[in-house]
Amino acid sequence: MEHVERVQAALRTLAATVTAKMSQPSAGEPEDQLRGPFERFLQELGDALGQRVVCKGESQLAGRLGKPDYAVHSGNLLTGYAELKAPGKGANPQRYKGHDRRQWERFRAIPNLLYCDGNDWGLYRSGERIRRVVRLSGDVTTDGAGAVEAADAEALLSILTDFLSWSPIIPRDVGALTELLAPLCAMLRDDVTDALRDPQSPLVQLARDWRQLLFPDAPDPQFADAYAQTVTFALLLARSEGASTVDLAAAERALAAEHSLLSRALQVFTDPAAQHEISASLQMLQRVINEVPQEALSGPRDPWLHFYEDFLATYDPQLRKAAGAYYTPVQVVQAQVRLIDELLRERLGRPLGFAEPSVITLDPAAGTGTYLVGVIEQALRRVEAKEGAGAVAGKATELGLNLNGFERKFFCHLLFYPLQSIVTPITC
Repeated sequence: MEHVERVQAALRTLAATVTAKMSQPSAGEPEDQLRGPFERFLQELGDALGQRVVCKGESQLAGRLGKPDYAVHSGNLLTGYAELKAPGKGANPQRYKGHDRRQWERFRAIPNLLYCDGNDWGLYRSGERIRRVVRLSGDVTTDGAGAVEAADAEALLSILTDFLSWSPIIPRDVGALTELLAPLCAMLRDDVTDALRDPQSPLVQLARDWRQLLFPDAPDPQFADAYAQTVTFALLLARSEGASTVDLAAAERALAAEHSLLSRALQVFTDPAAQHEISASLQMLQRVINEVPQEALSGPRDPWLHFYEDFLATYDPQLRKAAGAYYTPVQVVQAQVRLIDELLRERLGRPLGFAEPSVITLDPAAGTGTYLVGVIEQALRRVEAKEGAGAVAGKATELGLNLNGFERKFFCHLLFYPLQSIVTPITC
């Protein structure tokens, strides 16, 4: 009851302040009159709940769909975003049109998003509304503190408690994890695409440098796609190494030892100037991936061999089709590898099959490396059976020099290639 009374008092202060602002003769955007009162209200709400709530205002960039108005932190962790609308627009984005509707189509990927126009308050998670929209009894633009009744405060407290207590729910199944991450990756891609339309954006220079080093003819959409996927998978790999992805410097250090290319890519792509442009999507990716249990990413490697196909199916089905990113079942790969091994030994006079120094293996479309891993496993089993366990390490080194895999289509095909489980390098 004490909480409801304190929330009611804070909400009445918000309503009175907005009414005072709206009644002044000077011109001003209606939405802007909510910003200060809203921020103070959430701080007072946090005090009532014993939480330290900080609303960090996001810079709105002219001519773009932009970012939600506030990143809301509770207990030093990003808990979600708040988007303010001019009083009268409501908090049901399904009814929006034009710019607001296009903005919602991007924001709906956010797993914890509060919409507010002062009178209406709605909570959405990944595009789905949580609870009913709360509507105040009166109008904050004209009724002052009288716009708020006790029942309003009680209903709103329920929604806002849910909002502030949010924590990512991470599925243990790798396939389900793709459904959680792919929309956030797509939001990051769209934010980058938006930024590239502005000649003054630091991402324009970053894209120019990227083209000079890697893909001279790549158009902006390809850069935005590569950017988003690289950052997403780099953060996942850093998390698999036990790093906190909330701290980008820690993620970069975790990658540096064995994944120096990705470490450098993450450092360049998340330069502070670039972060300013894509903060909403990037920070939510960091927050969600940070909750992924390390053991979910470091178990048997078979799930990672088809992770990218599942990811693309959700992230961009057309891109998946164009890339030909379709997973070959492990059982099929193993059967094919055994057949070639048998041909090498029984028809071509190579007793150790793939492990013979004279046998060179080339995979011209390596994808996630399923076939190369199958070759390694088959070859080392053959060595151990023929020459004993002591011979495996030396033969593994020789085998690594004879394995070649190429994947020209997408850098991210190889980001989760399970090199950490292989004792020798592979030419890629």
